Amino acid sequence: MQIRKHTKMRRQQIIDVIRHIISSKGIEYVTISEIAARIGTSKTAIYRHFKSKRAILSLLIDNIEETLMEALDRAMVSEDPVQNLKNILLAHLTYARERRETSFIVIMGAMQFSDSFIRKKISLLIQKYLQKIEKIHVSAVRLGLIKTDTDSKMSAIVFLGLIQSTVTAWSYKNINFIPKRMHGKLWRIYWKGVGV
Repeated sequence: MQIRKHTKMRRQQIIDVIRHIISSKGIEYVTISEIAARIGTSKTAIYRHFKSKRAILSLLIDNIEETLMEALDRAMVSEDPVQNLKNILLAHLTYARERRETSFIVIMGAMQFSDSFIRKKISLLIQKYLQKIEKIHVSAVRLGLIKTDTDSKMSAIVFLGLIQSTVTAWSYKNINFIPKRMHGKLWRIYWKGVGV
C-alpha cells in the first residue's frame, strides 16, 4: 500500500513538472532527462513510471480530463441550465487560475506532438467538453431561455473559445486575471449572442 501511494505521488509530481515545462518552454523540452533533472532523480527512476514520452503525455491528458471534468460537474448545481453555464464558466476560469500552467495551454503544447495517439486523445477530450456544453445549451433552448435560432454546437465552441482565448492571453501576456471579474465580462459577451 505504501509503495502504491508513493508511486501515485511521484506520478503527480511528474505531471506537475511536465505542465510547467510545456507552459514555460514548449513540448519539445519534455524529455526524460529534463523531467529527471527538475525532480532531482535519475532517468531510470522516471522510466520506472513511464516507458515513453507518449505514456507521459497520455497520463497528463488523463489527469487534465479528470480534474477539469470534476470541476465542471461540481459547478452544475442548478436546475436552470443557463445558471449551470454561468457556473461552468466561472469554474473553468477558476480552474485555470489555480493551475498557473493551465490545462488548455498544456493541451495546445501537446497537440504539437506529432504522435497520432496523443492528438486523438486530446481531440476526444475537447469533444467531451464541447458535448457537455452543447447538451446544456440544448436544454436551455428547449426551456426557451436561449434563442432558438442559435446553433448549439457552435455555441459550445464559442463558449470554450472565450475561455481559451482569455487563458491564453493571461498565460502569455500576464493580463490581470481575476476569475470573478473576467467571468462577468465574458458572460456578458456570450449572453449577448445567445440570450433571449
